[in-house]
Amino acid sequence: MLRLNSPLITKKEKKYVNKVLKSGWISVDGDYNKSFEKKFGKIIKKKYNLLVQSGTASLHLALKSLNIKKNHKILIPNFTCSANINSVLQCNATPVPIEVENETLGMDFQLVKKAINKYKPKAIQIVHVYGFPAKDILEITAYCKKLKIKVIEDASEALGATFKNKPVGSFGDISVFSMRSEKMIGVGEGAIISTNNKSIYEKIKLLSNRNMPFREKHHSYWKKYICLGEGYNYQMPHTLAAIGFGQLENFNFIKQKKIKIGKMYRKIFKNYNFAQKILPNSKPVFWLNAIYFKKLKTSEVRELGEYLIKNGIEVRSGFYPSCLISKNTKKYKGLSKNLFEKILVLPSNIFLKEKDIKFIKNKMDNFLNYS
Repeated sequence: MLRLNSPLITKKEKKYVNKVLKSGWISVDGDYNKSFEKKFGKIIKKKYNLLVQSGTASLHLALKSLNIKKNHKILIPNFTCSANINSVLQCNATPVPIEVENETLGMDFQLVKKAINKYKPKAIQIVHVYGFPAKDILEITAYCKKLKIKVIEDASEALGATFKNKPVGSFGDISVFSMRSEKMIGVGEGAIISTNNKSIYEKIKLLSNRNMPFREKHHSYWKKYICLGEGYNYQMPHTLAAIGFGQLENFNFIKQKKIKIGKMYRKIFKNYNFAQKILPNSKPVFWLNAIYFKKLKTSEVRELGEYLIKNGIEVRSGFYPSCLISKNTKKYKGLSKNLFEKILVLPSNIFLKEKDIKFIKNKMDNFLNYS
């Protein structure tokens, strides 16, 4: 099976995990947690970084650190992972899905402006989809800064990408990166939250550690289980941080392989319509490569997808529109519905060879009677 994505596991990851096992400290806040957080912050130009257990947990913590509560409105993309809307619902807040633009599939700035004026949101989640920087990121962050609306930048799928020579993840007030096994760095399940705001970081760290403020070595033993209220057990275990640290040391290799595969796809599939464009001043990492079959019927796209799977080619649909997930959101037909129904995401793992991509194209050509 040609997989969508596969993690790179080398001798480094195994070596570091064995060190953790021998140390006997496999819980949170280990040496590799600290080393990873420090090194990662230098990559994305953020001072404060914390490893947690999942991308959803990172989004939830980001919102809670901003005191998001019931009836607060949060703008999210209509085309994104369900973690974005779920994190808002976990806060009992109201998600407001915003349609995406048709070039990079990021939030559309003009629609964001209208929604801000109408809904007066407390925060916005902007997502970089499939490894492509959202083209309106600068306009959205500048407008939100002017109105004092916090921006949570979800860069889970785009670690290593840059826009106007700045790393993705450096634009938002809070940035999150998933480290689920198929992401640019994968530890099984995990994420990292980054910010330059010390007070936000301290609140995130406290909430992620069950809202227990006296957990450092220098604190008196009898204080360690004092809890200040609602909190969460969200920090990443030391064993997973060790895997992540090994992946981080191999990251340049992973990124270059991803970029090479993305470029091969665009060369070999030149007669197909990709869902996203490579724009000037934007350097995507091609986390996933998606073909948009705009002219086909939904049933035909699904038949093609099933055919590819039967031939050992793993595929994925586009994201299910956020506006269809929650009962409280306005339902509407738009670009995201078409993307969900008419996108096929193709294998993009770093172990693909040119012959594999040609094999995928050959199967698609045969099914569609392309010459």
